[in-house]
Amino acid sequence: MQPELPVTAEIFGGNFPNFGRPTVIGYIGLENLKYYARKIHNTKVNFDLNVQLENAIHKPEGLDVKLNDLLQFLLEHEARLNIPRDNNLQNARFYCYRGLMTCVACTPYENKEPWKIVAMLFKGNIFLCARDTEEKIKRVSNMTPEEKKFTSWGYKFEQYMLSDTPDTEPNPNIPVDETEEFSLVFKTHLNQHSIVYGAEMDGICCNSGQIAPPPTTEFGADAIVQYLSTKEFVELKTSKQMEHPRQEASFRRFKTKKWWCQSFLVGIDTVLCGFRDDVGIVKELKTYRMRDLTRMSQRYWNPNVCFNFLDAFLSYVKRCLASVIRQRHGDNALNNLQALPLISILLEWRPGMPVQLAGDYCHEDDPILHEWFTGKFGKIDKSKC
Repeated sequence: MQPELPVTAEIFGGNFPNFGRPTVIGYIGLENLKYYARKIHNTKVNFDLNVQLENAIHKPEGLDVKLNDLLQFLLEHEARLNIPRDNNLQNARFYCYRGLMTCVACTPYENKEPWKIVAMLFKGNIFLCARDTEEKIKRVSNMTPEEKKFTSWGYKFEQYMLSDTPDTEPNPNIPVDETEEFSLVFKTHLNQHSIVYGAEMDGICCNSGQIAPPPTTEFGADAIVQYLSTKEFVELKTSKQMEHPRQEASFRRFKTKKWWCQSFLVGIDTVLCGFRDDVGIVKELKTYRMRDLTRMSQRYWNPNVCFNFLDAFLSYVKRCLASVIRQRHGDNALNNLQALPLISILLEWRPGMPVQLAGDYCHEDDPILHEWFTGKFGKIDKSKC
């Protein structure tokens, strides 16, 4: 019988696990780095999120980036990062995106959205990639123009708040390019688990003094990483104005939990939300500190539960992989990971059910670690680095 992972908030309410402060180890899309120069405070505004909306450059519908950007980053920086080649499954490092970690961490309180996650063991490292469920595919394909507009409003709000350089003003009078992304790559540990993850970042705070732009690429990646590591970032959000107690309760039950997880995972302490009306006019800016989010929502969710479950999930992934390795290659292979071929499994969860290992998954039907990655990764001669 395949192992299962129960998903009940009461099980995971112990002390907060040992979580290391995230360390910046790299970046993706440096040309898209933005800056936030306004004073961070609560204030009334009048931002029309429909400006140039008809000319916005949208992300292609159905775009499935999988882990491609993160994998390309790992190939380009493998020697600099000295990526470990461990042979013991318990020491295997995880690679994923922040969005996946947020999704998993929020699972004990989720009652609507199921998920699918593929775990791939390759060269002693575990790669995690979220896949669309049938429900999400159907929901996205049936999105109305109004629902798509809500997404574009979020990008437009960022354009009102962020500038391209530390010493220039935002320019919301031009069309938004929603394909522009800047991400940081972090490493941390959660109890015994080592994790590397990419996270899209909104902008650097430069409202408390003059900030220089980052070093140019000719100074090397380490110099740019050092620059980024010393900067404070802000998280920008939009939300509908709350006019009724039920809306306030929903905000505290659902949005604050996701915002807290997203921000905590990348060391951000401030979320700035633009509250809009039904026609896309932001009327108010309001700031939330991480401690504010947990305090105002303590009757609905507990951060200890979220991160204890995330820790349990990562342990569960290793147990499932160990089971597959034993079945296919024997017990000794658990301490000889470098000799193993790519091993992949699919984990599924639905509300009210435990996390389960799917029995009919084939990586070749939905390749995530492509040959352009597997043919090069882990083959650097470290003696020459």
